Amino acid sequence: MAILQPIIDLVEILAQKGVEQAFICPGSRNAPLTIAFSRHPKITCLSVSDERSAGFIALGLAQITGKPVVILCTSGSAAYNFAPAVAEAFFQEVPLLILTADRPQEWIHQYDGQTIFQENIYGKHVKKSYQLTSDYSHKDSQWFIQRIVNEAVNKAINSPCGPIHLNIPLREPFYPIENEEIISTENVKIIERLAIQKSINSTDWNNLFSKIKEAESIVIAIGQSYLDEELIQILKELSNDYNFVVVGDVISNLGDEFISKHDLFLKNADEKFSPELLITAGKSFISKDLKQYFRKFPPIDHWHIQEIEDVIDPFQSLTMNIPMDKKDFLKRLLEDVDYEDFRTNEDGLFIDEKFKNHWENANLKAQKYQAQFFRNANVDFFTEFEAMNILLESIPENSIIHVANSMPVRYLNYLGIATNRNIETFANRGTSGIDGCTSTALGCALGTNKTVYLLTGDVAFFYDRNAFWNCYLPNNLRVVLFNNHGGGIFRMIDGPNKLPELEPFFETTQKSTAKNLAQEFNILYNLVTTKSDLTQNLEGFIGKNQCQILEIETEAKANTEYFKKFKKMEVLQ
Repeated sequence: MAILQPIIDLVEILAQKGVEQAFICPGSRNAPLTIAFSRHPKITCLSVSDERSAGFIALGLAQITGKPVVILCTSGSAAYNFAPAVAEAFFQEVPLLILTADRPQEWIHQYDGQTIFQENIYGKHVKKSYQLTSDYSHKDSQWFIQRIVNEAVNKAINSPCGPIHLNIPLREPFYPIENEEIISTENVKIIERLAIQKSINSTDWNNLFSKIKEAESIVIAIGQSYLDEELIQILKELSNDYNFVVVGDVISNLGDEFISKHDLFLKNADEKFSPELLITAGKSFISKDLKQYFRKFPPIDHWHIQEIEDVIDPFQSLTMNIPMDKKDFLKRLLEDVDYEDFRTNEDGLFIDEKFKNHWENANLKAQKYQAQFFRNANVDFFTEFEAMNILLESIPENSIIHVANSMPVRYLNYLGIATNRNIETFANRGTSGIDGCTSTALGCALGTNKTVYLLTGDVAFFYDRNAFWNCYLPNNLRVVLFNNHGGGIFRMIDGPNKLPELEPFFETTQKSTAKNLAQEFNILYNLVTTKSDLTQNLEGFIGKNQCQILEIETEAKANTEYFKKFKKMEVLQ
């Protein structure tokens, strides 16, 4: 048996339980794990030096594949650098398996190198943290390790998914002797766990359905979700046949067939848009106006569909948690509504059509206003909002968009994406940070044959420049860099935009461009500064099968003026 046979078997268990990808950050203490992973025939291993970037690349890959992905590092501060991606994975419910090598317990805080307190290092931002033993020789320890590894993977992939941490103390020697075979033990212990099908008993469902039948106005609002054609069809039928109002941000991936322009008309809307019953599902909402509207005009009842037990109430109006998968709930709702409609044969049984008309008329006015704005906005300068509008009209069907936080995700939410283009949108809205947006998009591109378009600002882009510091830059990645040479969002927020500290401390003015970075990493690069430049470069940017950066350089003050002009229009006048 190899010196650290239980580590070899640990990797074999992961492979048998569906792990296909591992990102390994170089180090010495994690050498036994690195060797076991790299020599396993069923696991693809990629080496990424920057732990923060590696964590986000793994996040992007896990998002697009839906499968658990391993990130592995040595002991010490390396483990802390995984933390931003771990937190994002937790709030987005993405199955990451974080393996951190460690020193044995007796050497912690003894002035030994690369040693920190690693047990439970990620706190509440993992579903669970496991501490393995540093004793690998006793049979009970081997049984314990195999049991824990099975439990960890089961917990990571059990809905709702999420990150799991395995802290693994390792003693020297780390490296196999010459010609030592790295072979897993036959018949390693595999423990499966059946998925729990969460449902509502008949009595509770009948009570809920009675309230639905009584409500004259219902809004279904969907937060961040993956693209799901079946879910979209269910919502279409509820909306078209029974007057349910369906609302979704761009990251809900519902498209523009439902209410999607709420940011343009809810800011100054009155109480006529508030329903008797609000049903929410999915994760976070981008729209601040949507949240503030329902805080100001709360519904009589607000149900949130979620599988986790936590009380999540961003609208401050929650009256009930419903522990189900959102599609299962809405599918059952549609079936019962269909049956009730057939049974009673009454027109207008569900929801007053006038209420739905309020929403649809306002949404239509907003759509028309937006189209007219871009046709009629006579300005002498080129802005990033106008540039994004041109880009969105050009991105091909069946593509993927990753959008960075700060202004790009807000621009995209105003502009929206047509449902029939089958473009799925991803954003790191679990924590809404800028720190790993590029790495996440790169990880997504590694896991799909579709072209991935990253729409990002300069601060997010340069903050995560180590996303390109690896040997795996995918040809299907297209980066659109909106460079206004600083954090332009702070010019648009009431508060910092009026402070003398705006430019030195909030806007963080910088003079960088991506030209040298692109040259350093052999990435095709083009800079555009005018609308005509952009239109001339789009064909090559979209059509050429090579990792590319298209940098759109604009001026922060002009961007602010243009965007405020857009938002100033009172759609409901």
